[in-house]
Amino acid sequence: MRSHTNNLFGRLSIQQRLPLLICVLLLAVIVSYGFANYYSLRKATLSLAAERLSSLTSQISTSFSQSEDFLVKTSNATATQKPVIDYINSGGKQFEKETREALDKLYRDSTWVFIGLTDANLLPLVFSTKSILSAGINLKDEVVSLKPGTGKVGRIYNIDGFVYFPLISAIADNKRTIGYVISWITLRASPKSIEQFSQLVGAGASFYIGNTDGTLWTDLFKPLPTAPFEVADKSKLVEFTGEDGKPLIANTQPIAQTQWLVTIAFSEQTALQGVTTFLRWIVVIGIVLTAAGILVAWVVSRNITRPLNNLTKASTAMSQGNHLSPVSVDMGRDDELGKLALAFNTMAADVHRTHNELERKVAERTMQLEYANKELEAFSYSVSHDLRAPLRSITGFSTMLKEDYSGKLDAKADRIINTIVDNTQTMGRLIDDLLSFSQTGKKDLVISTVNMHAVASHVTDELLLHVPKEKYHVYIAPLPLAEADGGMMKQVYMNLVGNAVKYSSKKVNPRIEIGYKQENERVIYYVRDNGAGFEMAQADKLFSVFQRLHSWQEFEGSGVGLALVKRIIEKHNGSVWAEATPNEGATFYFSL
Repeated sequence: MRSHTNNLFGRLSIQQRLPLLICVLLLAVIVSYGFANYYSLRKATLSLAAERLSSLTSQISTSFSQSEDFLVKTSNATATQKPVIDYINSGGKQFEKETREALDKLYRDSTWVFIGLTDANLLPLVFSTKSILSAGINLKDEVVSLKPGTGKVGRIYNIDGFVYFPLISAIADNKRTIGYVISWITLRASPKSIEQFSQLVGAGASFYIGNTDGTLWTDLFKPLPTAPFEVADKSKLVEFTGEDGKPLIANTQPIAQTQWLVTIAFSEQTALQGVTTFLRWIVVIGIVLTAAGILVAWVVSRNITRPLNNLTKASTAMSQGNHLSPVSVDMGRDDELGKLALAFNTMAADVHRTHNELERKVAERTMQLEYANKELEAFSYSVSHDLRAPLRSITGFSTMLKEDYSGKLDAKADRIINTIVDNTQTMGRLIDDLLSFSQTGKKDLVISTVNMHAVASHVTDELLLHVPKEKYHVYIAPLPLAEADGGMMKQVYMNLVGNAVKYSSKKVNPRIEIGYKQENERVIYYVRDNGAGFEMAQADKLFSVFQRLHSWQEFEGSGVGLALVKRIIEKHNGSVWAEATPNEGATFYFSL
């Protein structure tokens, strides 16, 4: 991925890169500055919202506490009336009318749905004529901790889908509890209270009441199946996700004189409305600044790249041989680009003069080289004709002498004649190798697709034609095709395989391997044998003319073959090298 990005950026011109770079830098600065300020403002805003929310929750909790305290005092006042006490002490036989009137007076509004009187065991005795609810809920747990002459607001309960809470006052006589005044009150919000709550807290806020033990919660309209969030710490700000998936923040406070908790929650979006507006302005300003930066960068880059383009055109013209194409320089431009253009024009004039001088010298050297090549050709002709004629005479007469007088002379004479014949034959092969070596440099390549495997096989068969088949073990791998001069490739294998045959001939089991290996995208051919080998310290002498690492008496040869191989491979722009170990064999490599 990174390589693809680098290639794409590399194809852009400087005039395109500079605006792009300015754009990236501006965006990086604007985005970094904008988000740093956004998160700083967001943190500060949420902190202020948390403080405000905590303060509001405390105010609401105090308001509820005061209201419930007033209800408890009102209920306790009814529980201390003498008719109520006498009614209970009489076992419900006296003062029933007065007791009902006292209970009826306890009603405040329509949220009061039941007011009744029980004995100390919570058995019902009488209830108000305005009662419309029969709760049927055991309140023993609520009155356990209630002392004589005191009252309390109980937990909230879900009765038939509505939320109610009990108001309980213990009726005391002689410092003992003889009964209870129990009132059931609906816990729901009126439109007026909702309006007042919104004015106090803010639009979009949510309001919840719940039992401290978490058994029931309500939003003042209906009971909730679960708490709106996990109330782990009743004094800290809580962040949670609402039913609509939007983030909310909330604060919870206990309500004094009750077993309730009050919670106020509102949307983070509402709290962060000003911060969101700031972020939008940052985005708008960033777009405007980026557009302005791109425009300015484009103008600046064009002012820089225009003289560079002129310099490029002049350089291209110079590479094509037009050395008199100066770079135009803006009038009065004395900056680095103007100085570069003047320096280029000076250099172009110097190159033109130097080029003309070099052409003159090259013409002179070419004439001298052509004269030398003609002399070399004349020398080659002299070698091939003038030396061959006497050599043929010596070879012919010595051969005749050997054939006619073999056995008639003494042993020393026969040995001398054989030496003359062998040396004249060696001299003839040396002349042939030298001519071949000199002509290779002048011969043009005829490139075609060469079947290297077929060439190697044919050369091997030719070299081992008169050798017993069981003597050499030869392995030729399936060689890949090559784009080369077929005749020269045959000459290469003729010399390399010939060397392998010659230098492994004295081994008990001579082996020759012809193969190749792949290195990256290059094919490397090789010829390997298990023959005499050589010291790697002398490897640099192998490919020089007349250089031999073994004596003529040990292995015959002219010392020209490997030099010829090197010249052929270099004409193919390739390379040739060798690796060997004394008495273990050698491997010759070449690539085209």
